[in-house]
Amino acid sequence: MPEVELHHDGHPKYRRMVRFDWENTPLHWVPGDPFSTHMINVLHLLLPEGERHFIKAVLEASSLVDDPDLEAAIKPFIQQESWHAWAHQVVLDHLAEQGIDTTPYTDRLRRALSITLGDPPSFFPPTLKRWWLYRRLADVAALEHFTAVLGQWVLQNRGLDYAGADPVMLDLLRWHGAEEVEHRSLVFDVYQNVCGSYLIRAASMLMTAPGFVGWWIAGARYLMAHDPTVDQKWRWRDWLRAARQYRLPGPWNILVTLPFRYLRPGHHPGPEACTEMAVAYLEYSPAAKAARERAGKAALR
Repeated sequence: MPEVELHHDGHPKYRRMVRFDWENTPLHWVPGDPFSTHMINVLHLLLPEGERHFIKAVLEASSLVDDPDLEAAIKPFIQQESWHAWAHQVVLDHLAEQGIDTTPYTDRLRRALSITLGDPPSFFPPTLKRWWLYRRLADVAALEHFTAVLGQWVLQNRGLDYAGADPVMLDLLRWHGAEEVEHRSLVFDVYQNVCGSYLIRAASMLMTAPGFVGWWIAGARYLMAHDPTVDQKWRWRDWLRAARQYRLPGPWNILVTLPFRYLRPGHHPGPEACTEMAVAYLEYSPAAKAARERAGKAALR
């Protein structure tokens, strides 16, 4: 098994209980670009259910962790992920108010994730149940690789700003992206601590990457088809166009570059993103500032 050093950079410190007001956010919050809008909107569909399974897998593995610093970082990770799920669920309610019911898609996703990231079959012997936990952790670590790199992308990319994207939606994406960058190493380090098998990790990415991209594209197709204001289909060339305009990460990066970087035997999430940039945004974020002010007032009561 390749030796992969554990790092404590990339572990979360605490939860920021942010809130967002969607009253003035239009359906196409990237003006004149429903394609980019809905490609990013898919994250609101994927993340609430996904985050819940991330939490469950890490919680189940926490009793096996023998690194005190790593164990201490699990609680704030779970708190952050639970708040992410809530924040994106509120956006789904906003989409429903604007005429897009996402329930059929999210119900299918929930059923699929309950199989791949849910409990093992009851007839599995203890050895296979332990393997099932390792495999789920590896799946979550692979997905956290995507969320961390996407978080770094949205923090440093200005294409959406130049397009005039809605500032509240941008703040949500960058707040979430910054916290994904902040805790990017946690699940990987938990996996390395309790299992560490490169074979399981690599096989997991090879299965998870096409699944993640497939659900993402399916979600974008669903949103485009159910948007009552446009008659436009999902097309690869629109993704390439949006990537050239820096409104979306490019398909080659998502489909090839990200997974293959993760497959390096000595890979660690630490160098994938910049904690300092994430923390700087969390100091600047209007929603995070408001959350700090609310917390400060509550502490004085």
